[in-house]
Amino acid sequence: MKAFKVKSGLVILLLCLVHCKGFTQKKTETRFFNKKDLTGWSATNMQYWSVEDGAIVGRATQKVAKNQFLWSDVKVTDFYLNVDVLLETNDRNAGIQFRSKKADASGQALGYQADMGKGVWGRLYHEHGREKLDWSDRGGKAVKPGQWNKYEILVSGDRIWTAINGKLAVSVKDPGGDPSGYIALQIHAGDAQTVRYKINTLVHNPKVELAGLSKAQLVKELKLPLNKPVGKASSVTFGENEVVVFAGGTNIVNMRKDCYLETLLMAANPHTRLHIRNLGWDGDTAYEQFRDVGFGKWSKNLDSLGADIAFVQFGQMESLQGEAAIPEFIKAYKKLLSEIRTTKRRIILLSPIPFEPQNLNSGKGNLAQNPLQNAPAGKYAEAISALASREGFLYVDLYHPLQKSPLAGSLTFDGIHLTPEGQKLAAEVILQELGMHQRYTEKLEPLRKEVLTKNQLWIGYWRPGNWAFLGGDRTTVPFSHDWKNTEKRIFPEEIKGFEPLIREAENRISEQQNLLVTQN
Repeated sequence: MKAFKVKSGLVILLLCLVHCKGFTQKKTETRFFNKKDLTGWSATNMQYWSVEDGAIVGRATQKVAKNQFLWSDVKVTDFYLNVDVLLETNDRNAGIQFRSKKADASGQALGYQADMGKGVWGRLYHEHGREKLDWSDRGGKAVKPGQWNKYEILVSGDRIWTAINGKLAVSVKDPGGDPSGYIALQIHAGDAQTVRYKINTLVHNPKVELAGLSKAQLVKELKLPLNKPVGKASSVTFGENEVVVFAGGTNIVNMRKDCYLETLLMAANPHTRLHIRNLGWDGDTAYEQFRDVGFGKWSKNLDSLGADIAFVQFGQMESLQGEAAIPEFIKAYKKLLSEIRTTKRRIILLSPIPFEPQNLNSGKGNLAQNPLQNAPAGKYAEAISALASREGFLYVDLYHPLQKSPLAGSLTFDGIHLTPEGQKLAAEVILQELGMHQRYTEKLEPLRKEVLTKNQLWIGYWRPGNWAFLGGDRTTVPFSHDWKNTEKRIFPEEIKGFEPLIREAENRISEQQNLLVTQN
């Protein structure tokens, strides 16, 4: 009987490993390319693409005005791709996009590219984003110009390796980079050209081995990309139905009232449905995040939402403690961020904004005695940038762009907190740092109004003014119970009425995003 129990326990354990969420198995993709036609592939201009002798052919008989991409509808995260490629004229350029997405309605690509062509063979490029990531020529040395070349791409977590003809070309660790996306084949803008892609295999969740090297050997080869997503959080990509949260103090709170950042993110990603939640709380610092009884910790709020991306901003008010307190602040900030850090969650640190002491002073009194006058917010911004670099977080510098803005000196209403105009400028700076270059125009006003409605519903649901009766220390008083059946609590059920209203508001936001696409 004991032996039976042991065996049955092992069976249960194995079944759990196979079926439990998070367990991944190696799987060869059978839907990727059928070697007969372009089923499962799409392009804005299909006339450039065909299938010949089991290979996908990109052919341009005349000069191409801009890059052309053929997109697979198979999404990839961790994968191994083996392709034989033939660039018939070696002085042309092509490439294989991966973990990429469409940057606009014309099908241009945003994301990683395994590059091809004279001078760029085997190099790692970030199309429409951070550009050169690994510019070593070791892959190019393995190429046979004008012949078929085996191109292999292996991606696991934030690690990327490529090989050409069995020789390692790229070995990059890219913390905070694109976590998932699609594969696309490229014809580069320029003169007439023909490129052939003979796809051999696509494997999801592969074993980490490549070019005759073991996992341990490949890991030793890793290096950070040339254009790291730290110090400047360029080209962040957003996935369908991802949850994005904003967390921090009063300037984050005010974002949900003005909605410029959220509106610009929606406008810059019109094909992507995002669920954005503002968790800003007045008075929050890196040292303390006070919450009412029963509300739950700051970190638990992010976890309960399943946050995929977190924008976090601290450091402005903490800088009033002076430059000597920076090590203590960084220690507290690092500890706070460690509570929300997961392998899949991307964290974007927003620098503090500059103080404007003249606004608080209103021209009266002694400006030199104003505590904001000498607060080293810029030094705190530099320390946060260094923290991001060490820990692999993304970082957006708001301090220096706002300080240098022509509007500097009038961006806050009290020397500390941004006016609506200041919020708009800060949102545009953030989008530029993210590589999206979206500016606010009047045509976005209908979208902003829908975002505002959603945020009003969200705050009523997440942080009701009478929280004490809902989940705090007054849940036993009569107000929170049915007046006929005192054993029945009706308040928690009433709060659930916000949920369908928030979903409806998000549907209207999506409709406005769709209108932007048609208008463009």
